[in-house]
Amino acid sequence: MSTAAISVEKIEKTTRGTVRLDGTDWTAMSDETRLAKLHKDGFAILPSLLSGQELDDILGELADLPMNTAPYSEEQKFAAEPPQWHSQKFAEVIGSKRLTDFVKSALGDDIVFMLGMYVRSGPGVPGLALHSDYQPYGSEPKGWNESSPSTLRVLIYTEDLTLDQAPFTIVPGSHLSLHEHSNPYIRYDNHPDMVTLSPKKGDALIFNVKAFHGTHPHLGPKGRGMFEYAYRPAWAKCVGEVEEWNAADVAAAPEIAKPYLKPRNSGDPVSALGTSLDAQESQFRGIAPVLP
Repeated sequence: MSTAAISVEKIEKTTRGTVRLDGTDWTAMSDETRLAKLHKDGFAILPSLLSGQELDDILGELADLPMNTAPYSEEQKFAAEPPQWHSQKFAEVIGSKRLTDFVKSALGDDIVFMLGMYVRSGPGVPGLALHSDYQPYGSEPKGWNESSPSTLRVLIYTEDLTLDQAPFTIVPGSHLSLHEHSNPYIRYDNHPDMVTLSPKKGDALIFNVKAFHGTHPHLGPKGRGMFEYAYRPAWAKCVGEVEEWNAADVAAAPEIAKPYLKPRNSGDPVSALGTSLDAQESQFRGIAPVLP
């Protein structure tokens, strides 16, 4: 079947389930409300984090970045090396004040950048099953990279994410579940509570890695790109050792990014054992996040 013949407006169901488009007006709410949504539903969107010109500048610097091909589709490409060492403009986003202020409001002031990635999707790429990016006991394909108990991922799309361009799916609230069905090593083809997100070009989609998420298949004729960033609180180190950043790469990074380019294995959560804090009225509110 020709992908060009598909009407975007008529995409109501795919091989990854029913399309239930999230109708939230993210432009009309405050960051405080977005934060509450992140706590409750496991995701939020910061509209227009990057302008069209900023996206074009980053894409220009990434034009010759080596890319690997996914085993399941020739049209799915992943950066073969961390894009933040290839593009100064990509690296500058790591320290974006608007982005890091929001991430800090969720994780605390001391945060560590853990991942940079560039992905391109094209016609025919199958949808990703609902999965968690949290693997508390590690795994053979991921090692210990997804074992931090507290991580947010940030996705910035280089085109409007229309329903025919592998839009993002997520099960709201799944990051809060204690049930056996939320075993992070399980995948689901679809779920009745799954919603579909369709961010605009330059929007930042921020989600809790414990939430089950995926994509619908790429049904349209046009490709789309995605920049990915991940942050964790300084205390929430991975359970096992992960590969460190190259010191020369960190030294050459833009100054705005350097405060967050701490060692990936840094953190000593056990050192807080026995600590007792006197929480005053306006202090330590992070343990009781406000929900909408």
